[in-house]
Amino acid sequence: MQGMMFGKPTADGGDIHTATDDNFHHRHQHVAGDCLHFYDPTYFIPKQFVDDVGRHIEAQHKRPAKSTVLLMPDKAIDQCETAYEAADRKKQNAAMDSFDDTGIMALICRHDIPLFFANINSPGEQQKYSVALLEHLFSLIPSYAMVVALYDVRCVLARSLSKFDILPRSIVSCLCFATTAMHAYGHEWACQLVYNPCMCVGLGLSDGEGTERLWSRLVHLIGIERSSSVCLLNSCH
Repeated sequence: MQGMMFGKPTADGGDIHTATDDNFHHRHQHVAGDCLHFYDPTYFIPKQFVDDVGRHIEAQHKRPAKSTVLLMPDKAIDQCETAYEAADRKKQNAAMDSFDDTGIMALICRHDIPLFFANINSPGEQQKYSVALLEHLFSLIPSYAMVVALYDVRCVLARSLSKFDILPRSIVSCLCFATTAMHAYGHEWACQLVYNPCMCVGLGLSDGEGTERLWSRLVHLIGIERSSSVCLLNSCH
C-alpha cells in the first residue's frame, strides 16, 4: 500500500501488489455433508457472487470480441493457454465425482497476507474465480488506486479483459498484469518479455509466489477439510 495516497503509476510501482493462485489439495468430500449454519466466513467471497461473475463472463464471450491491439501475438497466448489447460485437466480428472469443493483460490497482498478466498466448485480453474476476487478487491479501495496483479496465466486473462467487457473500464484501466515468477518460464518467450515480473518495470522484487508460501502454511488443514461439514470447513479458514 502507499498509505493514504493512491494513483501512483504502475511503472513507478503502483499502489497495491497482489497475487492469485489456486490449490486443488484443499477439497471437500461430497459424503461429508453439512451441518446447521452457524458461521458467516469473513474472508471467503460468497458463492453467489462468484457464480454471477461466471454468468457475466459467459454472456460477454457470446458477444463479438472487440478489436484491440494486444501486447503479444494471439498465437503465443493460445500456446500458453493450451499448455496450461492440459496441466489443469490432469489435476482435475475425476475430482468432481468425489468432491463438491475441489479447491480454493486465494488473493494475497505483497506481504503474503491473504486478503480473500474463493471456493472452487467447478471443473478446472475458470476465470470467474480470479475475476471475482479482483472485482471484490476494487469494491473496497479507492477507484483510482493502481493495482498490480500477478497470476500464473495472466496473459490469457489480460486478453479476455481487453477483448470483452468482463470488468468495468474503470477497473481495467487501473490494473497491471504479470505472471508469477515461477510459472513465467513455462510461458512462450513472447509472453515472458511482456509479463515476466523480472522484466516488468516497477515490480521490484514482487514475484507473485507468496501464494505458494501461504499454501505451505495451510498444509495441515488439508486432511481436516476433506471430512468437515461445509460450515465447519469455512470456519477452519
